[in-house]
Amino acid sequence: MHRTGVWQSAILTRAEHGTSTGQALSGAGWLDVHFEACRPEYEEMLRFVGVPPGARALDAGCGSGGYLSLLAEIVGPAGSVYALDLAPENVALVEERRVSGDLPGLAEVREGTLTGLPYEDDSFDALWCANVTQYFGGAEFETVLREFRRVVRPGGIVAVKDVDVALARLYPADPFLFPHLCERSLQADPEDAHARGSLRGRELRRWLEGAGFREVRQRTVMIERWAPLQPAERRFFGDWLSHLAGLAEERGVPEEDLAAWRSLRDPGSPDHPLDRPDAYACEGQVVAVGRVPEGSEAGAS
Repeated sequence: MHRTGVWQSAILTRAEHGTSTGQALSGAGWLDVHFEACRPEYEEMLRFVGVPPGARALDAGCGSGGYLSLLAEIVGPAGSVYALDLAPENVALVEERRVSGDLPGLAEVREGTLTGLPYEDDSFDALWCANVTQYFGGAEFETVLREFRRVVRPGGIVAVKDVDVALARLYPADPFLFPHLCERSLQADPEDAHARGSLRGRELRRWLEGAGFREVRQRTVMIERWAPLQPAERRFFGDWLSHLAGLAEERGVPEEDLAAWRSLRDPGSPDHPLDRPDAYACEGQVVAVGRVPEGSEAGAS
């Protein structure tokens, strides 16, 4: 799926990190490379959800549409797939890919926000949301979960996947490089929703339980890559580390960490740490799945 054509070509161009929404790491170029670099684990995580054949399914925060073909394959010809994203340029791109035949299983894509989904109650049998909830603070995230529960029918399933930056590691860099950045980010701005949201991954099960979902289960997946990195892997980790290096400068990480972060600032550097023969990079992703309560369960939640 999408191993050629426009999807593969995104790896050959400079990834655009942001969108007109102002959210970092939400541009199509970045998302395409990220998905391709982590495809085996990300597809495994979507399959873990257990979306049933024949389901009417929503990808809430679809980005550039990386998951849509697999979601359509899972629901099959008797099911239907819908998509929504906040960024108008992502919505336009997904629609273009749908019309061109790259996303044949997609019924519709809309522009909208997760805090006020533009759908009627009980519209879907299943909802998938990947790497979007990290942008919401605690109160907003509670609103998002209420919206997910509202648009999915009783007995339907909701799945939220997101990063936990505390699980990231780069070798042979100091193992505390990422924890120090996380700590300084929160100290610099305790109200930074993205800083907190990107550390919430392993809490997702508890958030879904708190929102009244039933039979909640969770899986943590480590996405590990060893040198020599494949082109998409090198592009993804290079761009991501460059982005984090910029944040490290802004947020005043310990002086002893700055040299390491500065060595990561230029993804094309001829002596970049990712190109070492002993390089190792990883990120941790978490998916939590819950069922919308029905009958007496709904009244008790």
